[in-house]
Amino acid sequence: MTVVDLSSQKKENLETINVLNQTVTQLQTSAEKYQAEKKKTQTKLKFFRYQENVFRSRYSRFTDVAHVVYRKSKEYGFSPYLVMALIQVESNFDPFAVSNAGAYGLMQINYAVWKDELNIDFSRIFEKEYNIDLGLKVLKHYYDKTSGNMFMALYRYNNGYKQRLGP
Repeated sequence: MTVVDLSSQKKENLETINVLNQTVTQLQTSAEKYQAEKKKTQTKLKFFRYQENVFRSRYSRFTDVAHVVYRKSKEYGFSPYLVMALIQVESNFDPFAVSNAGAYGLMQINYAVWKDELNIDFSRIFEKEYNIDLGLKVLKHYYDKTSGNMFMALYRYNNGYKQRLGP
């Protein structure tokens, strides 16, 4: 009886060892695949950094705007893509743009309309970060006023400057 028990225990041990061997082999294969993917990803990342640096050196003004937009849009809860599109439409990325209607900077802030409500420092109106911050305050106001209707908020941003901040 003892011989039979030892024999069945030996068989169980061999099965366990086989399962463990298979698991180790699978883990090694997974680790090799992971390392290969990691190497590909690092190569892509190096290339993207290179592209970014080339782009940044060629279009430094644009990349400065993109960095500010990314940070500020997250602060106000908007998509940075939306804000970049808005700036494209409003000023074509010209931080010194002035419209015939008296709107200034990247986000075309109408100083006459918003000076009191936003307590605008006119001497800073062409500063990228300041102008974007002002524009996002206005957009946030319209977004809230339209109960989250982005289409109407953008319409009012572009056309509805009489819709002031406040009650």
